[in-house]
Amino acid sequence: MTAEQVQQYIKLASRKAFIICHSGNDWKPEYEGELQQINQELTLLRPLVDAEHAKRKELERCSQQQKQY
Repeated sequence: MTAEQVQQYIKLASRKAFIICHSGNDWKPEYEGELQQINQELTLLRPLVDAEHAKRKELERCSQQQKQY
C-alpha cells in the first residue's frame, strides 16, 4: 500500500466518521451521496488494507519465532 493510498484511506474514514457523528440534528441531505461515494472508495481500498494487515501479522509471527531460538 502506498503512502498516498494510506492517506486517502485515513481521509475517507475520518470524513465518514464525521458525517456519522453529525447524522442527527446536523444532517444534511448531501451527506447521503457523499457517504455512498466514500463507501465505494473504501471498498476499493479495503483489500489493500487487509493485505497490509496480513503482512504485519506474518512479520510479527516471524519475529516471535526468532525470539524463541
